Amino acid sequence: MSVKKLVTLSIMVAIAVVVNIVESFIPIVPGTAFKIGFANIITLIVAYAYGPKEAITVGLLRIFIGGLLSPSGFGPTFMLSFTGGLFSIIAVVVLRIINKNGLIAVSMVSSVMHVVGQILAASFLLTDVVAYYAPIMLVLSVPAGILTGFLADRFLKVTEGWFQEKKY
Repeated sequence: MSVKKLVTLSIMVAIAVVVNIVESFIPIVPGTAFKIGFANIITLIVAYAYGPKEAITVGLLRIFIGGLLSPSGFGPTFMLSFTGGLFSIIAVVVLRIINKNGLIAVSMVSSVMHVVGQILAASFLLTDVVAYYAPIMLVLSVPAGILTGFLADRFLKVTEGWFQEKKY
């Protein structure tokens, strides 16, 4: 791995962590922990600019560093975030490898899978709350995924050629 690629991926992790932290302070739907998932834009960008291995690395590092910096640490909130993030990253990677869908569609599926992962984790941790929040979260995940996919797609178009390695 080149130094440029390593530095770029490190910066992407840092940006994703900061975006994740900032977004955690912005309530989108009062009374829920719903977030649009702007940090996932970075995972999408990395998946399309570099590939699946890099997307998995950046996505998981963002989740773990976010957990380290979170006031709740690695408690139940982290488990929900980790499970949702893992499902989301797997969706991005699988759909990117298949490469039959556009970035916006991949992002939408990724967003829905994030909620599915959270619902599965929550069913073990918070059984009585899941039935109430699941439909709301699933419905909201579709426009959130479309928005983040659109933003990632736009970023990649504007920065076309930025991420390619120079061959000397």
